[in-house]
Amino acid sequence: MDLADDVAYSVHDVEDGVVAGRVELTRLDEPAVWETVRDWYLPDAGDDELADTLDRLRSVAGWPTAAYDGSRRSLAALKNLTSDLIGRFCGAVQAATFAAGPGPFVRYAADLVVPDETRLEIAVLKGVAAHYVMQADDRLATLARQRELVADLVAVLADRGPDALDRPFADDWHAAPDDAARLRVVVDQVASLTDASAVAWHARLCRPSPRLGP
Repeated sequence: MDLADDVAYSVHDVEDGVVAGRVELTRLDEPAVWETVRDWYLPDAGDDELADTLDRLRSVAGWPTAAYDGSRRSLAALKNLTSDLIGRFCGAVQAATFAAGPGPFVRYAADLVVPDETRLEIAVLKGVAAHYVMQADDRLATLARQRELVADLVAVLADRGPDALDRPFADDWHAAPDDAARLRVVVDQVASLTDASAVAWHARLCRPSPRLGP
């Protein structure tokens, strides 16, 4: 699951950033991206190591040589890149896992082997997304509002208890043995909400409501 999350987030967060106009893969500010990679993922990674990793990624057949312009051709090329990257990462892990032993490679009978080069490539892509999307000034402001909203909801639901919860979570609350378990029920309730329903619950329970989005 960790590997699946890493592959999905590294590839699709970059793809979303390109479509949104936040990431330009042909013009990356490498020193700034390297700092983000170290701050968020690999504190001991050196500039040369990360630069070599980006060079390997740029060698992928679908890596763009022109800026994304929103055209059908450009979007198709971006989709090809995401497919190439996912295949690259999953194929490398499959080959390393098969090379590590005779199997059987089913469920918990095998250990997944992730090559160091693959870990670095995934971290570099995650660093690109983190630097240009998650750390953008407007995005940081949005995240601050979202954290405020979620914290408000957890506090008010923990105070009001089962009467403010959906029935399944109210039942869990009544069955919970202690305060820690009841807080977990509240967190699960909040986690089950969509963005829109979280805003609606906040407006109903915690007036005034901060905006969840930009």
